[in-house]
Amino acid sequence: MEQRISMTTLAVPDVAQARRFFEEGLGWKVNAAPSPDVVFFQVIGGVFALYSREALEKEIGRDVTKDTTGAITLAWNARSEQEVDAIFQKAVSAGADPVKHPEKAFWGGYSSYVGVPGGHLLEIAHNPFWKIEADGAVTLPPAQ
Repeated sequence: MEQRISMTTLAVPDVAQARRFFEEGLGWKVNAAPSPDVVFFQVIGGVFALYSREALEKEIGRDVTKDTTGAITLAWNARSEQEVDAIFQKAVSAGADPVKHPEKAFWGGYSSYVGVPGGHLLEIAHNPFWKIEADGAVTLPPAQ
């Protein structure tokens, strides 16, 4: 198996609300929306999807936790601390819940968190140890 993740999906109670946040609020482009229960965005290196929690439960045949702030977060890495500040404000203006305002992080970077519609956490951070390519792809330094 290749070391990659092809798609990240957020189960949300209201796909239309979450779609508006990413599409209208943050300026992302929808690539496909085959039903009211799912929307797909092309992201660097894969696909990001919003999926109705109810539809996901029906698909897999079991309940899906409503706890959205558990052990998984999404992260969007910026090229500078100033970009973190700007994107944090853009996200909050678009309807995100400001969970943690941008600040210097213990690990040497600059980090913030917002709750996106549906309750999932999105970290908006600058990691000075990672390179962000011109196309937005993140390149990790070699293991030491």
